[in-house]
Amino acid sequence: MTRLTASPGLDLFFRSSSASLFVRPQMAIEYPRRRPPLHNDPLDMDGHDAHSDPYQSDDDDDDSNSDTSDAVVEVSADEFPGYFQERGGRLFHSHGRSPYPLPVDAEEHQRQNGLNQLLRRLIGDSSVGPVRELLVDAPGEQRRVLDLGTGTGEWVLDMAREFPRVRFYGVDIVPIATRYPPPNVTFEMHDIAEKFRYDSGSIDFVHARSISMAIRDYGGLLPEIARLLRPGGLFVSNEWARSPVMLDGSDIDIHAPSTAEFFRAVRDTLRERRGIPTIAHKIPELLQDSGHFTNVSSCPFFMPTGPWHEDPGLRELGRENRDMVELYARSMRAVLIDGPWAAQADTLIQGCINESWRVPGLGLLYHTVHARRR
Repeated sequence: MTRLTASPGLDLFFRSSSASLFVRPQMAIEYPRRRPPLHNDPLDMDGHDAHSDPYQSDDDDDDSNSDTSDAVVEVSADEFPGYFQERGGRLFHSHGRSPYPLPVDAEEHQRQNGLNQLLRRLIGDSSVGPVRELLVDAPGEQRRVLDLGTGTGEWVLDMAREFPRVRFYGVDIVPIATRYPPPNVTFEMHDIAEKFRYDSGSIDFVHARSISMAIRDYGGLLPEIARLLRPGGLFVSNEWARSPVMLDGSDIDIHAPSTAEFFRAVRDTLRERRGIPTIAHKIPELLQDSGHFTNVSSCPFFMPTGPWHEDPGLRELGRENRDMVELYARSMRAVLIDGPWAAQADTLIQGCINESWRVPGLGLLYHTVHARRR
């Protein structure tokens, strides 16, 4: 039996190539490495050829590599620091190669889940692009979707409920998704900077939301995404700009100087200390230049910050987003105290929070891009 200790409030579902387990304070449950195919699985009822997972390649014949093995692997308590570490009262991932800087604790879960709902309302759907057209049922075919940097897995779970006959995979460097995924969902641990173990051409739709802080070379990731996608498959990228804006295009440094300075400090520290560039506005060009994608289409969405908008719906979005901005600012403290703005970190954070309530016209840009695999 595995006994691990997690911070209060954490429910963690861990799935890797070697084991699955649920982690809760003072509790641990062992799971088989993969749920065997179920005869009454709704995904299997029509005799679809895709009971087999897209990463079950020809060299996975022996039992030690089989994804349907019934083996249970015990993870000892001293392995917990291999996934998480606590700093300054917040919980972070301990994956040494990933530059991702934000916490992975309950407060950050609240922000991720809140943003998932806000973005659906802002965009008007779960995703931009021809997703519904792509995921329509086709006789004898199994549609598959891969979500990069899935976090708490809320986007995957929403989509899985909407498309129950589609197979969804969510990957992240930390095991923070639900321990009770529906039958058409699998969560796994994986660093997106490394090669995926899925077969080439096995995925219909790759979805990436807010992964730009988890990878230093976004352009270098695109050939691997292209390898995973079948010809005509869809890639959707969603990234927040790291610069606040005014709705009327006026100078942010004049209207919200503390907010502008906070985001400037974050951008510079991410670049200088972690090698993370500001990339959201460059992704359409990267997709075009990669040579792997066609029909590249981009659309920025303006998300108000604060309850200032005349439209009631956007005013409510702004009110709720203001809370998300506060959570983000507090989470970013871990970044700022690791750079040249350490002494000013708390002042910058509080200034940004204060202005998020009282500056009309203030907001953030959410860059969305979708493209087809050639």
